[in-house]
Amino acid sequence: MWFLVRTAQPNWQALARVRVSITWEWLLLGSMVWLASFSALVRLWAASLAWWGQRLTVLPALRIFFLTNLARYIPGTIWQFTGLAAMALAHRVSPLAAAGGVLVQQIVLLTTGVVLSLVLAPGLLGPLAASLSPAAVLTMAAGAIALLMVLFPIALPRLQRLAERWFQRGFVLPTPPAGSFARYILGSILSWVGYGVAFWLFARAILAGQAPNILVAGTAFVASYVAGIIAVFAPAGLVVREAALVAALGGWIGTERALILAVAARLWLVSLEILGALVCIVVHGFRNTNTN
Repeated sequence: MWFLVRTAQPNWQALARVRVSITWEWLLLGSMVWLASFSALVRLWAASLAWWGQRLTVLPALRIFFLTNLARYIPGTIWQFTGLAAMALAHRVSPLAAAGGVLVQQIVLLTTGVVLSLVLAPGLLGPLAASLSPAAVLTMAAGAIALLMVLFPIALPRLQRLAERWFQRGFVLPTPPAGSFARYILGSILSWVGYGVAFWLFARAILAGQAPNILVAGTAFVASYVAGIIAVFAPAGLVVREAALVAALGGWIGTERALILAVAARLWLVSLEILGALVCIVVHGFRNTNTN
């Protein structure tokens, strides 16, 4: 945030001229869509534990994810995995299975996010986009997803060796059943779509008629999120995601509006993550009180 503010300093006057007003209905709707999409990803992670012969219900999975997700903002990814392993073990789930599930999810999200960004973003495809029909775009997307399903089992041994090197211990990445993995990929794509729609609703909430259209906003957000995942050196993709978002949206809504939107979106998402963590803590405490 400090870096973005420093970068924006020469343009304070231009930024001040950007009209920003909060439409609470759009903000609430966008927040609900984002939370639903996040929860869907958590359900996918919990369901994937069955590939390791483990089981975890949805409510504990949500609590684990919301709380450990905040550790992403601490430099060094080890903190998130350490917290995840400890909380999973408390629910009698193998820490290696929990960490393996997150690793698989990151790989699938990265791959599907790249595919969605490429097939939906004219700015990334350049002149080629003008010659592509909707059917061709859908065919490209379907082909890329099918390729992922074919290559993932082949790449598992290599991924397993990388995981063993990362965690410095024996690690098992099971080969998921084809049907289960197909549903997993579809669920990941739908969650990306949900994230994109949520961001567009948020943009409408603060920029009103100056916001980008849903396709531009959604695709830019997915592409910037992917950039944040790739930038493992940046805690939670800080600065990298915002810079990518400004680069993607600057030509559509102006650099000043894009910068305001990028910073505001980060604050919005952090607030939702904190809210989700607090709700999980309260619900967990209430359930424990009733149990006792």
